[in-house]
Amino acid sequence: MRPLNETQTALLELLSKALFQKQVNITATDWKALYKEANTHKVFPCVFEVSKAYVKDESLLAKSAKFARHCVARTVAINYAHTELHRALSDHIPYVCFKGLASSLYYPQPELRTAGDVDFYVNPADFEACEAVLKENGYEWVEDGGKHVVYRKNGEFLELHRTLNGIPDNAVGKRIKADVFGDLVQTAVAHSDGQGTVMIPDTFHHGMILLLHTLEHMMKEGIGLRHLCDWAVFASSLSNEAFTALFETKLKAYGLWRFARLLSLCAVCYLGAPKMAWQGEAEAVLLEKMMCDIIVAGNFGEKDADRKRQIKYIADRGEFTQSESSVFTQARKSLSKKAALEHKSKAAVVTEYVKNVLTGKRKPDTAKTLETAAERKAIYSEFHLFETDK
Repeated sequence: MRPLNETQTALLELLSKALFQKQVNITATDWKALYKEANTHKVFPCVFEVSKAYVKDESLLAKSAKFARHCVARTVAINYAHTELHRALSDHIPYVCFKGLASSLYYPQPELRTAGDVDFYVNPADFEACEAVLKENGYEWVEDGGKHVVYRKNGEFLELHRTLNGIPDNAVGKRIKADVFGDLVQTAVAHSDGQGTVMIPDTFHHGMILLLHTLEHMMKEGIGLRHLCDWAVFASSLSNEAFTALFETKLKAYGLWRFARLLSLCAVCYLGAPKMAWQGEAEAVLLEKMMCDIIVAGNFGEKDADRKRQIKYIADRGEFTQSESSVFTQARKSLSKKAALEHKSKAAVVTEYVKNVLTGKRKPDTAKTLETAAERKAIYSEFHLFETDK
């Protein structure tokens, strides 16, 4: 994989300033390219806030400030959708919202974390009753993706989860599911702000969900810098002793302790996160490969449409990556969201995709796909995922 270029290096420096108040000295960069890169990783508001003093192009500043306000407004709207969900469910169904809003609370400025949608979970026994309450409260059913059911209200998407992807179908996976989902709702804590109240995971469950979510998407289309930032601010919020007490025994039992350490060391080396003893020693070559893999992907593989094609070549069936059925489910979900957001029929979106393939705009390169998939698989094999002796 290619080494980081000047723009990408400057982006990481700005994130270290935004998240961990690091001193940076950026003398010259292509700000238009940097802002574009930040947006593909869904970290634009954070980066723009700390970069304004360096940018001399008034026109670019004005356009970027307008876009930053738009991003923050979207986040506020999605956060409001969380509190609206609470009002719908709180008197009927115990629930917990995870990932997005819960992750933002660890940021120095929570409103600058770009939000995506609403992810929530109810106990299996309450699933059907929850769906009934949602329909009674005006939530529109979009589709059943297997691991979750997608709803929409006031233009915002909500995912009612049955479980998370990326968990192996073996004894380790069963233990993870029992530990993470067994008391996820019961241990949820209330978070209240000016908009209202939301039930979010406690520290252990939030950390586990973050780690599993990051792992799931890294093995699939790829993660962006927002995923790394989420983990960085969370892990750094705990002392060495607190993190070890909460996670070491369980993560070693799951075969995820090494992955947690590597992800944290990546944040230490490239985002300026504080170094802690539990993380062990940095493996410079592997960490560089990890960061390059994150950078070239963008948020959920946004920078490289070929990433989804690489999944089946990376996957080892029965281990940790996506099954073919899950890939198709993800494709259907993406199709539904794209159609809804662009106010098009699903048939129109498919027609546009096929047209782009035929005209060469999305022409697949099988040789490149295989080469990149092999590079990625070599990186991920060094994580020793779900190997409980690591």
